[in-house]
Amino acid sequence: MGEWWFNDTGDNLLKGVEDDDTNPIRLPDDVLLDFLARIPAARASFDRLVPNMLVDEQTRLNTLAISVQLMVTDPVDASDRFQHSQNTVGIHTTGPRGGMR
Repeated sequence: MGEWWFNDTGDNLLKGVEDDDTNPIRLPDDVLLDFLARIPAARASFDRLVPNMLVDEQTRLNTLAISVQLMVTDPVDASDRFQHSQNTVGIHTTGPRGGMR
């Protein structure tokens, strides 16, 4: 089984350290975070690959993932959180038309 983060030529797209010309970052942080937030297979592959990477790469990736708190391990939990946020929005029932404006 191939890992999600490897491209067609076998390059690990998670690799790279900022300001290191010998090991440049393969994917911009915003792209990486977008994939992690939306694609469960990308998150699972991320969790398998990062512990085997260079220490500097691990530091960059773990800091990035923790700092934005997008690493929800369970997609159902993410959906539940979103639904909860929509159910707690206030309902306006005051005014001459009972809030129907």
